[in-house]
Amino acid sequence: ATLAGGCCPGASRNRFAYNEAGQVRIRAGLPIYECNSRCRCGAECPNRVVQRGIRYDLCIFRTGDGRGWGVRTLQRIRKNSFVMEYVGEIITSEEAERRGQVYDRQGATYLFDLDYVEDVYTVDAAHYGNISHFVNHSCDPNLQVYNVFIENLDQRLPRIALFATRPIRAGEELTFDYNMHVDPVDAESTRMDSNFGLVGGSLGGSPRARGRIECKCGAASCR
Repeated sequence: ATLAGGCCPGASRNRFAYNEAGQVRIRAGLPIYECNSRCRCGAECPNRVVQRGIRYDLCIFRTGDGRGWGVRTLQRIRKNSFVMEYVGEIITSEEAERRGQVYDRQGATYLFDLDYVEDVYTVDAAHYGNISHFVNHSCDPNLQVYNVFIENLDQRLPRIALFATRPIRAGEELTFDYNMHVDPVDAESTRMDSNFGLVGGSLGGSPRARGRIECKCGAASCR
């Protein structure tokens, strides 16, 4: 398939998300549809990015300012490049509510609502996950959340991909906004709920964020 042909995104009437270098070129809030096992293209198709997994050398480290563990990149990351997927158990929102009360008492949470169309499922990275479990919040983050569909096209179950919002230097800490809000692309569309928020222990704005906590991100624009 060619970029011009649109490959799978063309079939689903969505814009092709990437340029030839694999950098995302659509705005956050629009879904990314990657090629899957039903496509005729091969592994090197430019529309297979998130499914290839992490391509950068990343490192978990202990922060020195009370934010616990964090993640930094050991390599320079180009703007709009895929960095990592937020991975965990997929649970129902009812189960997330129950677990959230426990996590609130422990003072930490890893619940990420999948509310691209409706709030039915949540990803819990507390017990099962990848390096994204350790990524800290920032009010001025260098990673942006995108909803990605590959093998599973159920809009209630997007995969959560983190892309670089700007060039990131080697040695720099990686962060995303736990309470990120993305403007609906089409104001008349009901498909975009626009509340991509890590639940609980965050900065308010989520129905399950019961307690406000001090933010230590250090950004000039800190909320």
